[in-house]
Amino acid sequence: MNRGQIRFQVRERLRKSGIPRAALEADILCSEVFGCSREDLLAHPERQVEPEEENRISSLAEARIARVPVAYLKGRASFWGLDLLVGPGCLIPRPETEVLVETALELFRKGRFLDWGTGSGCVALALLSEREEATALMMEKSPLALLWAWRNLNRFPFRHRALLWHGNSIRRIPSSWLPLDLIVGNPPYIPSSEIPLLMEDVRLYEPILALDGGPDGLQDVLTILRDAENALVSGGWLLLEIAGSEQAETLRATSNQAFELACVRKDFAGKERIAVWRRR
Repeated sequence: MNRGQIRFQVRERLRKSGIPRAALEADILCSEVFGCSREDLLAHPERQVEPEEENRISSLAEARIARVPVAYLKGRASFWGLDLLVGPGCLIPRPETEVLVETALELFRKGRFLDWGTGSGCVALALLSEREEATALMMEKSPLALLWAWRNLNRFPFRHRALLWHGNSIRRIPSSWLPLDLIVGNPPYIPSSEIPLLMEDVRLYEPILALDGGPDGLQDVLTILRDAENALVSGGWLLLEIAGSEQAETLRATSNQAFELACVRKDFAGKERIAVWRRR
């Protein structure tokens, strides 16, 4: 069997199982096994496939049909130009979270920052890669996710500028790290009632701990807003990812003497995504 034939077979298996982007995902799985680019895969359909390659591709296709996320099958995800390791227990980085990084870079030049709920470490690592005079406290309550953050941090030369911290309470941050100049976070913000409605890829495999934000999705957001008061320097910034306009309106109506809600930034799809507060 050649590459063109197995590519067609995988595409049809994925299509018949209801995978939306069957052709693209078939190419991703085949390219992963062959160790080539998609362009090379398409340019050389005549190349022969080894039996072990065929078996590996078949196994990946079966897993994808069972709705295992592609990023988990590859073991990697791209974020802010960084190649990150991901797997079970770790939330897969999303493109919209890059808006959180963009916003932080506009406001933050140097100093100490907290990445609340660091997950894979994607946000903290992106900021550290862009700000040479920054140090990061990467906080995560899930031991599994913290392990992925540790694996990723240790792949980069700036690992000495970060500390991994197991927990989720800003109140328990060591005094030696305070005050902070910036707090960023992608907390759980999906209302509990909407969790059963998520795509199977997400609902069945990604950590619910990183998704379920309580009845209105703002449980952790409001806790962070409350606790950040004593952790941020005056004039410091608090940036949190949220679900959209409904949560944005709730936050606009939430009074807080310590913080001014400066703006809510929209993501690439035009959805209100990043709430930006400044410490008074």
